[in-house]
Amino acid sequence: MFHKEEIIKSVLALSFRPQDYCVITGTALVMQGVKAETKDIDMSCSKEAFQSLLDQGYPVKQGDFARKVVYSEDIEIFEDWHRGAITSIDGVSVASLESVIQMKKQLGREKDQLDIARIEGYLRNESKGTPEQ
Repeated sequence: MFHKEEIIKSVLALSFRPQDYCVITGTALVMQGVKAETKDIDMSCSKEAFQSLLDQGYPVKQGDFARKVVYSEDIEIFEDWHRGAITSIDGVSVASLESVIQMKKQLGREKDQLDIARIEGYLRNESKGTPEQ
């Protein structure tokens, strides 16, 4: 399982330029404090950064909505899957919660529906100035 500190260390070790990637889905939720941990690191990167991974010999697979490279046992990098705002948190480019909701709606799995509800509750509490329990 990855907590925020492990995500930061792992992502920054990849040497992507900040404008070429963002962490997405559950990874973004951990970075933004919505969840405490995630089982793996999911990222989206630009077409150019993705091509660079292919040129380095990483194998490509077809994901549900985009091609992906399984960078390591714990890191999947999707080609240009993210749409929406990106913020920087502790030096890591992170997909906005609104864009994560859209991605999770696209995936439509039971765990994604639970995450959407968690995000919506977090956003409600943020707007009231109370932390998520």
